[in-house]
Amino acid sequence: MRFTDIKQSIDRRLTEAANAGLEVQHALHDIDAIKKSVPNIPDEKSQEKNALTNDIKTINGLLKKAIEYFKGKIDTPVQEGEGEEGTYNDPKLKAIEKEDQELEQELEEMRLQYKELAEIRVDDAGESSKRDNVLQRATKSLDKITIKFETIRQQRDTAIAQRDEAVKFIREVTGILTTLGNKVQGYQLEDAEKMNAAMRKKAVSAEKFTKTLKEALFGKIINMQKEDKVKPEDIKQFLQACVDGKVLNMTRVIDTPRGNLKQFVNGQYSKVFDAFIKENIFSYSPGTTSGAIGPGEMALSMMGNPAEKGKKGDLKIGKREIEVKASAKTGGRLNSKKFAKATTGWAAWSEGINAIMQTADESRTIGQGQKDGTVKQIPIRNWSGKEYNYNKAKKSSKEGSRYNWSVGGFKKLNAEVLPYSNFDLTFKLFRNAIDGSPKNIPGLVGNYDELNKPATKTEGTPNEHHKPFDPDALIAAAVKESGQGDGKTIDFDKITPAFTKIAYASYHLADGITEIMLLNTSTLDYTMIKDAEDFRQQMVGGNISAGSFSWNDDQQTATPGYMTA
Repeated sequence: MRFTDIKQSIDRRLTEAANAGLEVQHALHDIDAIKKSVPNIPDEKSQEKNALTNDIKTINGLLKKAIEYFKGKIDTPVQEGEGEEGTYNDPKLKAIEKEDQELEQELEEMRLQYKELAEIRVDDAGESSKRDNVLQRATKSLDKITIKFETIRQQRDTAIAQRDEAVKFIREVTGILTTLGNKVQGYQLEDAEKMNAAMRKKAVSAEKFTKTLKEALFGKIINMQKEDKVKPEDIKQFLQACVDGKVLNMTRVIDTPRGNLKQFVNGQYSKVFDAFIKENIFSYSPGTTSGAIGPGEMALSMMGNPAEKGKKGDLKIGKREIEVKASAKTGGRLNSKKFAKATTGWAAWSEGINAIMQTADESRTIGQGQKDGTVKQIPIRNWSGKEYNYNKAKKSSKEGSRYNWSVGGFKKLNAEVLPYSNFDLTFKLFRNAIDGSPKNIPGLVGNYDELNKPATKTEGTPNEHHKPFDPDALIAAAVKESGQGDGKTIDFDKITPAFTKIAYASYHLADGITEIMLLNTSTLDYTMIKDAEDFRQQMVGGNISAGSFSWNDDQQTATPGYMTA
């Protein structure tokens, strides 16, 4: 083979690697350009515009059928010729403003369907190839039907030029992105001849992640160049610096109990770092193909040094394992294996409320929300906090508790329930809802009865990180410190730190989690948590804020979301 043939072959493989996974980004970029140009199409092109709308409907039909096929809703795959331009015939002409509105609606539907089709998980290589073929055909048809309009063509040519520059750039940094993708996943390249089935599975997963990373960076790179005036060469140098470990000093980060990540960024790369922040890189989560890599974790492992994928925590920094809880608004929850969903503790919570109401005057009543949205007065001694919450917009109801774990929920609890309580009843209300060790009505924390005992590690050595404590005494102290200490008031800011110490200890014993980083992905402020008591004290001191949870939530772990304050 001649040198020129070899070079062309290498160039072709590099181009394919750069383009892999970017078909959707190409189309989305082009659709945005078309949408911008629609209002500028001349009125005399009304009939052609109507034909364009119909052709786009055809492509949307192709995408919709493909989505249904890959979701398993239909058995027949897309056939050859489906979705080609000019196959949809609707001669009816509409008012110009309606034409524009309909065309824009169809383009928006196309954008959403492109994304949905791309996000469907397809593990079989043959089926994945079919999906890529559908996306390519749809994009090719889009090319053909829009070339007829000079206004669209001009807007789209500008967009394509930007897109091609981005593809060229991705091609140049594909090797760097592969290295970063492997670093984030903790994957090391294996000798192909020595790979067993498990190794091949890891290799496929690593390849998928690199594809996902390229897809994410494609749009971000275009925006960074356009809005932040960042040059491609600067981005390339930044990515190489990430590989070389020169961007973010993670040792200094975790050695500083509270701070902002920007403090520890190498000033040479701060401009590109800030541009990545504007593109919400710290909020980005790669999804299912990445093996559950969460927000913040990917950016920290990509930019940070030292930083590698942890065995128990999200990141391993030196010898320390760090669990990252990153969020811009809702905060991170403590997802212990021994921690139940809120619905598990709801029965104990409701029973505790009903036990308190038995001390009320039996002649009294209380309003209870009904399934149809009405309120019915029931005997107060029948009250357990359960009622229906009616949604007027959806005209539907869902049963829940009036007294969720929140500032507002506890305010209602203080007003309607605890005036009938005493210290012992209020203590039992919280203890029984939290204690999930074996008993008639289980609570939230399955290893509650292990918290006051010394622990050992899996290898049999003493677990010195766990400091045994009496969770009953912790809850009792929170009740005592609330209001007059007589159980007739509960203070959210007293009981929640106590509950959090219990939740952290459960998390540590069940999952081996030690240190936690709470990261605000919007501001990049963070707080480090070293153990259960440190967590409690930082909440009491105002360094950490807590959100809420609802007793009828059967999806998430029943802890508040925690944010650095």
